[in-house]
Amino acid sequence: MSTSPDWTHPADERILRFLSENPPDYVPLIANRLGMHLGYVERRVDTLVDHGLLEPVSGEVIYAVTERGERYLKEGTVAIVPSDD
Repeated sequence: MSTSPDWTHPADERILRFLSENPPDYVPLIANRLGMHLGYVERRVDTLVDHGLLEPVSGEVIYAVTERGERYLKEGTVAIVPSDD
C-alpha cells in the first residue's frame, strides 16, 4: 500500500486530476471549476510545482501535469526529490 508524502493535501489529487483531464488551465479557472478558494489553489499549485508534479506551460502561467504528476495519480506516491536550493 502506498502513502502520500507528508506535504500533500487532499486537494492536490483533485487539482492534478482536473489538469490531467483538462490540460492546461489557469489557476482561477481551476479553483472555480473545483469549487475551491482561489488563494488555497494558488498555494497548492505552487507546492505541486515545487515538487515537480505541475509545470507552467506559458508566460501567462497556465499549468499542466508533469510525468511525475501522472505517476502520482497512478501510484498515490512520489519519490522525494532533493531541492535545488
